[in-house]
Amino acid sequence: MIPRERDVFDMPPFNQHTPVFSKNGENDPIADLESEIWFHGRISRAEAESLLQKDGDFLVRESTNTLERQFVLSGMQDNNKKHLLLIDPEGVVRTKDRMFNSVSHLIQFHYENALPIISAESALVLRNKIPRNC
Repeated sequence: MIPRERDVFDMPPFNQHTPVFSKNGENDPIADLESEIWFHGRISRAEAESLLQKDGDFLVRESTNTLERQFVLSGMQDNNKKHLLLIDPEGVVRTKDRMFNSVSHLIQFHYENALPIISAESALVLRNKIPRNC
């Protein structure tokens, strides 16, 4: 059991955060995922890892290990395969220091700006979209 005061994403609370919103005002966190080339649907961690070949490779998948829908960014950095949850337990799409109104917008923001997604142990830079059915 996780203590209530601990953030399950090991991120600081949103006392000082930078919200980021898309230009089209979408508000569904998983809107339009099916249309994204890097979204692989419901695949396992092992399947995702088999597709990651070099640093910067990434894809988003729906976890096969949870009852509730959970979306995971799987990527490779420093020859290590990483898996980051994209939606927190309150249903907020977020990184350590920013909130987004959709998974697509989070990915687009970090990919286009070449900004790393920082987790407790590492940073993941999104360089190479791994398309479905590759």
